[in-house]
Amino acid sequence: MRIEDLKTGQSASVVKIRETGTHAAEALRLREMGFDEGIEIELLHRGLIGGCPIALRVGNNVIALRKAASRLIEVSVTPAGVQAEAAE
Repeated sequence: MRIEDLKTGQSASVVKIRETGTHAAEALRLREMGFDEGIEIELLHRGLIGGCPIALRVGNNVIALRKAASRLIEVSVTPAGVQAEAAE
């Protein structure tokens, strides 16, 4: 699943960052911003024009990404019960 498939407020964990071909530099930049396998993220907001950029919570940081960058990140949705426990 991709980040753009998430609903606002939904949490997920990063499964994979695609690093092939021309995306290697962008994948490295994403890792430097804190996106790595196993990290929990939350979709906070989508931009008004075409849903771009998107705002994500990564740890204690809020990061805005363009769609092109977000498409390199594969995620797995966190079950609702786990989200509620993490919030407490």
